[in-house]
Formats: sequence, structure tokens, C-alpha cells
Amino acid sequence: MEADQSGAEGNKVQRIVQAVSDAMVDGRLTPGQRLPSIRGMAAEHGVSRDTVQRAYDKLVAVGNIHPRRGAGFYVAVTALPPARDRTPPTVDLEAFQLIHSDLPRDRVPGSGVLHHDDASIDELARVLKGAATLGKRLGRYSDPAGYLPLREELQNKLRMDGVDAPINSIMTVPGCIAGLTLFIRSFVRYRTSVFIEDPSSFAHVAALLAQGAEIYRIPREADGPNLEVLRLMCERHRPKMFLLSSLLQNPTGTSISLHKARKLLEIAAEFDMALVDDASYADLAPATGGRPAVPLILLDQLEHVIHIGGFSQILAPEMGVGYIVAGERFMPLLRLFRPVQGLGNMLIPERVLYRFLHDGIYRRRCERVRSQLLSRGVTLRHLLSSTPVKPAHPTATGGTFLWADLGEGNDSRQVAKRMLTKGYLTAPGSHFLMPKIGRPFMRFNVTTTTPAAIDALVACLQKL
Repeated sequence: MEADQSGAEGNKVQRIVQAVSDAMVDGRLTPGQRLPSIRGMAAEHGVSRDTVQRAYDKLVAVGNIHPRRGAGFYVAVTALPPARDRTPPTVDLEAFQLIHSDLPRDRVPGSGVLHHDDASIDELARVLKGAATLGKRLGRYSDPAGYLPLREELQNKLRMDGVDAPINSIMTVPGCIAGLTLFIRSFVRYRTSVFIEDPSSFAHVAALLAQGAEIYRIPREADGPNLEVLRLMCERHRPKMFLLSSLLQNPTGTSISLHKARKLLEIAAEFDMALVDDASYADLAPATGGRPAVPLILLDQLEHVIHIGGFSQILAPEMGVGYIVAGERFMPLLRLFRPVQGLGNMLIPERVLYRFLHDGIYRRRCERVRSQLLSRGVTLRHLLSSTPVKPAHPTATGGTFLWADLGEGNDSRQVAKRMLTKGYLTAPGSHFLMPKIGRPFMRFNVTTTTPAAIDALVACLQKL
């Protein structure tokens, strides 16, 4: 039934795409002309606004139309491919306040950090104290791929998840972002074509811009990336890699469906495209309920997928340790660049994580945190149910984040500015989305969003 519904929705999207394309061919839409609004087009064709948005995203992806901030969508003036902006790239530095904010926890509903209770902090302190008594082991360089006992524990963890990864395919790094950066620096060169999701983590954008990559965005839907747009973009740009998150994607909190994951792997094989899976939040994914959701590595077994995981969300932001799992064609360069990037000698963090995994503490901690996040997510959804703010993906449950729709006519950037005057730091959609017309989306952290913050948000919406 779900497949049939998905096909029907895809046909509706294609119908809108074809209608706009036909109007451009026969001259009813001319270069530079404004397209009907999303609401108007939806009413004209008897479809939802989301369907029209997806159709417009496809037309933007292939260069037939382009958005103007605050003014809608317009027919492209130049022939395909559209002229690229040659101005120096800029990074949205405001977004990084969501990670490094000094505001109290209850004042940062947009926080990018999972906040733990006192019991979890005390548990980490006990393990850390034991790992700190390692002075006798100092005085030599560490293994170029990381602490071997920890890598063996990671191998066991992967095996329990159904992934048979040789020990030489596993490398430790100081956190998930460090792992992503290492891979990007190893394989991406200036103007290499790389795909990311839209919306996507601002950390992904920053890491790729630092390497001079040509970045193209693929719309993220409730069940994963839009594969129709992905195929069109692959045919046009032949990307080196696609940086995405299969489970609990940041900021949407969505996970890829099993059907779409398999299709994605087929496209990756066809175009020889590496799929770099940011699994920062994968261990927080609910064990039951919802549609089947599996990490890409389980289906691929190290052919095209590079699995990059981290533990700072479960342990603590200060405990930077993560890992890369990749096939042998990728590992030689990663082993070469890991030491020169200053990613070695994580003596204390590696041994702390080893103890967590070896003693079963990590598994129990994951179960506890998953349960807490599910409960807090239900609470936040209940708070929002009496407001104009609605979850953008109602079926997405679990995890740290809730991606919400503020309602038509609300530019999340303006709402964020009003919230800041009230003392609240939020995460507007502009931190994660491709620059386009004002979008009404905002990310909320279920562990830091309070009833008072929601009341302030509603007051800000009412002023618009």
C-alpha cells in the first residue's frame, strides 16, 4: 500500500513538472517570468502544496527555474546549465552558536547538543576516572588506525548489527565530524562535485566549502532523499560522493526506508558514487515502530558506503571519539592522512569508549537515552498540538530533533530574530536549507525545548 501511495504521489509531482515544462516550450512561460505561487499551483492542479514544492525542487535541480528570496520562483533566463555563482563561498557562522552557546539549557530550544541527566554524567565520570590511570602507557605513538581493542569492540558491535567488517576496515577518529572531514580531505579536491541533502547539517556544508567542493543539494523527504532528483543530478554532474544520513537525519529526524535505501545503492553503483553516511545519531534510532529503517552499510557491506559513526551524543560532547568503516579501496588514503591531520593519540577517549562497549554500559545507556528521547518527543509534540506549529514529518519519531513547520507566511529567520529578543536561541530552517524564499521550518531539540519557549514562539508568530 505504501509503495502504491508513493507511486501516486510521484506521478502527481511529475504531472506538475511536465505542466511547467510544456508551458515553457510553448511560450506560455517565458524566460524571467514568475511562476504561479505554490499555493496557486496546488489549487489549480488539485494537489497538496508539498507536491508542488517537490516539483519545483526538481525543476530547480535541473536548472529550468530558480528561486528568488522572498519573491517566488522564476523561469531560468539562461540556457542549461544555469550560470553558477562565482562569489566566494560563505559559511553561516550563526548556526555554530547552536553547538557552542553559553546560554542556559532552557534558553536554547534550537541546541544541537543532546543534554543528559545527572545520572548519565556521573556514570561517565566514573569510567573516565578509571581510564585516566594510564600513565604507564604513555611515551609512544598509537596505532595508525586507532586503539586495537576498541576497534575489535566496534567490530563486534557492527557484527551484532549484521555487518561483517574486517578489522582493517575500521578506523577510530576524534568524533563523527572529524571522520567526515578526514574523508573529505582525502578524496575531495577543488571543484569536485559533491551532493548533500536539503535540508542538511551546516557542519557538512562547512567541511565541503573548506575543501573547495562544488556543492549540489538533493531534496530530503520523509523516507530519504528524492531519488528522481538524485538521478537527474547524477546524470548532469557525475558526483564523487553523496554526503547524507540514513538514520535520524539532522535536522529532520527522518530515516530512510528500506525500499529507498536499496534504490539509492543501485544509483550509487551505476554512477560509481560514494555514499558517505553520517551515522551520528544512528544509535538513537528507536528499535521498534514505524517503517523499516536500516543503516546503508547493512545493505551495502562496504562496496560504496562509507559509514561514519560517533559517540558524543550518547556519551558527552567533550568525549570526542568516533569511527570510520570503509572498503579497502578507501582505507589506504585514510590511513595516510589520519596522522598528518592530527587525529591520532586519543589515548583517554578511546579507552573510555572501550570500557563502555566492553562492559555493556554503552548498550544499556543507549536503551535509556532512546526511551528518554521518545518520551520527551511525545511531550514536545503535545505542547505543539495546541499551536500553529506542526511537525513537518508526523511519522518521524525518536531522536534528538523535531523538524517543525511554523505555518505559511512565517519566515523562520524573522521568527528566530524575535525569539532572540526574548532570550531564546532557535534553529531556523535557513541554517540547514538551500538559500531560497523564506521557508517556515525550524528545528527543535526535544531535550531543551520548554513550555515557556513554546509560549514565546507562539507570541512571536502572532506578531507576523
